[in-house]
Amino acid sequence: MENKNKQPPKGNVKFNITLSEEQKRAKAEIIHKAFSFIVGQAGSGKTLLAVQVALDMFFKREYNKIIITRPTVATEDNGFLPGDEKEKMEPWLVPIMSNMRKVYNKPEKIQKMVDEGDIELVSLGHFRGRTFENAVVIVDEFQNLTRAQFRMALGRLGKSSIMIFCGDNQQIDLKDPNYSAIHEVSKIKDSKFVHKVILEDNHRHEAIDDVLKRLTGY
Repeated sequence: MENKNKQPPKGNVKFNITLSEEQKRAKAEIIHKAFSFIVGQAGSGKTLLAVQVALDMFFKREYNKIIITRPTVATEDNGFLPGDEKEKMEPWLVPIMSNMRKVYNKPEKIQKMVDEGDIELVSLGHFRGRTFENAVVIVDEFQNLTRAQFRMALGRLGKSSIMIFCGDNQQIDLKDPNYSAIHEVSKIKDSKFVHKVILEDNHRHEAIDDVLKRLTGY
């Protein structure tokens, strides 16, 4: 998706992590698709991949902004949490912001991008009625979107933008898992605008899987 209003690149930006071959193959497709769906278990690096794509494309001036959201499940409108929208969303977005600092270890620069609106933390409740232009939009934990929320989010994509959904079908927190948006993705077939990828690699500590298998009796 070409950004016709893009400015010259900011120069070479060095990231702290190197993508795996699996992630590189996925990225090569993601950067050319309007909608991408990255599915994988915890530790597969799906959110880290989305963040790396977003930062890389932003610093190359392909897009003017990074939009980040995720469902909150327990309090969709965040009404009782103190502060403005950004302050209300920050606790929910700690994991993805941690991944952002892991990819680009300059916390002061990341914070400046947030303060200046280059990175915008948006609640799903404030997605409705907005159109995101010239942006990389990351929807994390999309397995906890309902079908209705999923369709609403899809409709927010503006021209010269891409939207990346990250999810894990083993971590659905909805009261009725059957209503999870992650089940809707299989209905999207043969679209030139869509890329779907399942990450198989596991980047977390091997001890985690060992202990979990023993706990579950497998």
